[in-house]
Amino acid sequence: MAKIGVQNLLYGILTENNGTATYGAGIKPGKAVSCNVSISNNDAKLYADDGLAESDTSFQSGTVSMEVDNADITTQATLLGHAIVGDEMVRKATDTAPYVALGRIVTKMVSGSYQYKVEFLSKVKFSEPSQEDTTKGESVEFGTTTLEGIVSTLADGTWSKSKTFDTMADAKTYLTGLFGTTPSA
Repeated sequence: MAKIGVQNLLYGILTENNGTATYGAGIKPGKAVSCNVSISNNDAKLYADDGLAESDTSFQSGTVSMEVDNADITTQATLLGHAIVGDEMVRKATDTAPYVALGRIVTKMVSGSYQYKVEFLSKVKFSEPSQEDTTKGESVEFGTTTLEGIVSTLADGTWSKSKTFDTMADAKTYLTGLFGTTPSA
């Protein structure tokens, strides 16, 4: 299996009530350039009677780095908890980013055929990105926006879902269906 692309990034505001997770409509933050997920696992070992008796390598937390071609101010304000006043984004030290779900479709080549794997992170909180701007030199270099977030678990312990499809249409339908149909407040 060879991964050959990523597309269809979507996020939706998470609401958890009494252990039940619901999501707002899936919103596209921009065109996907890259998406990197790094998972940290617990690593505990118990030795007894001169041997390994128990071990734990369960999910602990994760980080996600989402790079898009252009995260407009609405996307940034929504993901980072900022306000939009008129046509400007206003950042305050007291702003709190909401929890969201983040999904994407990874294109794969398996035995000469395309497959489309939906990857869905159930609970992510993004943080303020660093800003790096450079002048145009002798040649043009494109800049993109990278947002980083922390992956955690829902109340029931779920942190991710994935499913593979033979058609892009089926993958898009599944991904969209993981989100709600109306935006969350």
